[in-house]
Amino acid sequence: MQRWTRKTSVDHEELWHARLDGIDPGHVLMSTKPGSRCLVIQVFGTARDLQPLQKRFGGTLSAADLEIPCVPASPIPIRGRLRIHSVEPETPLHHRDIVIPQGMAFGTGDHATTATCLRLLCDLAPALRPGWTALDAGTGSGLLAIACERLGASDVVAFDNDPVCIRIVKENLERNGCRHVRALVHDVRKALRIPKVDVVLANLFSSLLLESAPGLRQRLQAGGHLIFSGILKSQIREVCAGLKAGGFEEPRIVTRGKWCAGLARLELARH
Repeated sequence: MQRWTRKTSVDHEELWHARLDGIDPGHVLMSTKPGSRCLVIQVFGTARDLQPLQKRFGGTLSAADLEIPCVPASPIPIRGRLRIHSVEPETPLHHRDIVIPQGMAFGTGDHATTATCLRLLCDLAPALRPGWTALDAGTGSGLLAIACERLGASDVVAFDNDPVCIRIVKENLERNGCRHVRALVHDVRKALRIPKVDVVLANLFSSLLLESAPGLRQRLQAGGHLIFSGILKSQIREVCAGLKAGGFEEPRIVTRGKWCAGLARLELARH
């Protein structure tokens, strides 16, 4: 068994999570000593598995234990503003920490669609008015809704049409000490009577997003923002055209692998 080691700056932690996201998280260890700006990355595997990493990124190969160690999953950093943990940290939660237990089938932060939504949300949040509000449509684990509260939202409504999801969301809200998120069982294709919000998040399949877009638009303040994801590259043109026809400005599109996500602002006035 071999170990590949590479040292870098903690400022590049998010970049390295993206570079290594095709590797079993149980084989990857990222660590930083208290007070240090040096990030130590270790990946465990066979020489055949690790040699391409060394060839591409440098670093060193060395002998490791005969068995792959049980490596606790490193928290996923998002823009330096959030950290997503799959296990409960030993220390008290920092205001940027979110815990979503390992083993969940959806919304853990390591899938491209969720991770990109989180990055777009982190980019947008500093420009929003204090006490902004949000709607998380098809919330899954509740991760995006929790992220909204962590980033300053004063009121968040999270819903999903699956009662099991909402039960899990409520557990995650309690686990993360959330006080400004409400979780509801609701179908995104039906009207939801709540005050208009500043941000709508919709991590949905393209067909469902386009079908529900008019209703989601009605829940947005003029000049509000829609963050959407779950769209394949082959579907993004149709989705952008549908959103523009529905009153949104040209979306900012981000691609990761085969998936696309976007940020679209609702026009202040239709002409």
